[in-house]
Amino acid sequence: MKKLLSIFLILALSIGFQGCGKNEISNSGENKKITLTMWHIWSQKTEDSNSVIIENVVDQWNKNHPNIQIKLESAENERYKTKIKTAAATNELPDIFYSWGGGFLKPLVDTEKLLPLNEYLNSNTIKEVKDGVLNNVTYNNKIYGLPLTFSIGTFYCNTELFEKAGIKIPDTYDELLYAVKKFREKGITPLLVGEQDKWTGIMYYDILALREVGIQSSKDALNGNDRDNVFLKAAYKLKELIDLGAFDEASLRLMRDESEILFKEGKIPMYYTGNWLIGELQGENSKVKDKIVVKTFPIIKGGKGNNKEFLGGASDYLMVNNDTKYKKEAVEAIEFICKNVSKQYYEFGSGLPAWKDTYNEKNVNKLSKELKHISDNGNYMLYWDIYLGEKNGNKHKDLVYKLFQKSITPEEFAREMNNLEE
Repeated sequence: MKKLLSIFLILALSIGFQGCGKNEISNSGENKKITLTMWHIWSQKTEDSNSVIIENVVDQWNKNHPNIQIKLESAENERYKTKIKTAAATNELPDIFYSWGGGFLKPLVDTEKLLPLNEYLNSNTIKEVKDGVLNNVTYNNKIYGLPLTFSIGTFYCNTELFEKAGIKIPDTYDELLYAVKKFREKGITPLLVGEQDKWTGIMYYDILALREVGIQSSKDALNGNDRDNVFLKAAYKLKELIDLGAFDEASLRLMRDESEILFKEGKIPMYYTGNWLIGELQGENSKVKDKIVVKTFPIIKGGKGNNKEFLGGASDYLMVNNDTKYKKEAVEAIEFICKNVSKQYYEFGSGLPAWKDTYNEKNVNKLSKELKHISDNGNYMLYWDIYLGEKNGNKHKDLVYKLFQKSITPEEFAREMNNLEE
């Protein structure tokens, strides 16, 4: 399966690559050869779809620009955050690097580690980016990154398991509780989380908060305003699911990729995570191909949230080191990479497009098309660990982990969240 996946991606990436517009670098008149180092979070030399796409887009750049080569280095999500922080503190950031937007990015902006891109971008480039996508990397009218993709929290349901059990796929939280109870009665673990990674657990907490109070009240609370009951309500909802046995007890010991095996094998009926999983679920040899539907997370009756509010948005970007010797070349490179990665991610099923483009819908994964339809005209809030920045984001993840452990009460959780630094 994985070999076929790699072949498919290589073929897909060998055609339709987009250039960087009128200012694209020409190598014909230059003899000087340079190497740009680029860091990212997807494992290298694996057959993971995200990694394959990144590597092949960069390979295409290297073929097109023999005098401007890009060398890739990667680290896993959480280790990468530490790596970036350390490199920024010691002035050892690479020429180009992946970063999240929002609160995570702000310290790098404040310490002038990032190159403002405005003067280097083609005048049409900003128009080619989808509306609002640059908001999370823009400070004082300066743009500090270009988007790779648009991610969105997605509720995956295995239709085969629901049909066999005679259970309705839930649209409301009450229906979700009913489904959890019925699957437990049949000896089936209803929901999936690999909480050893911690960010996987906050996906559930954060979307429950959005359903309880809505995006604006969630933002107000995280910004230090009107916090009364915002954090408590969602904590009670998550505790309710945990107490009902919605998640396997082994979840605390499993990494995200380890836990996902059960869903990919068709043994777990429901999973809430990002849309980056779509490509694998619809892969040619996937055991759950054509058995999965994508939905918005169930709404809470009486809650202030609605089914057009989503976790996610544009959070994945490429940045340029303010100290790189090759500023123009690095900006040209990230424009090429971001445009092509965005397109390929959407077609394969690893993300929604962050750039305006004319897509051949025949090439687009059907679940990607369904999710795009569901999320059109939606409102988005960044994943809370990114929105909050590193320190508060880590505290939030740790507190949610304790809810899964049952080592903290909803009241204690809310009290600690109320004490987040402003």
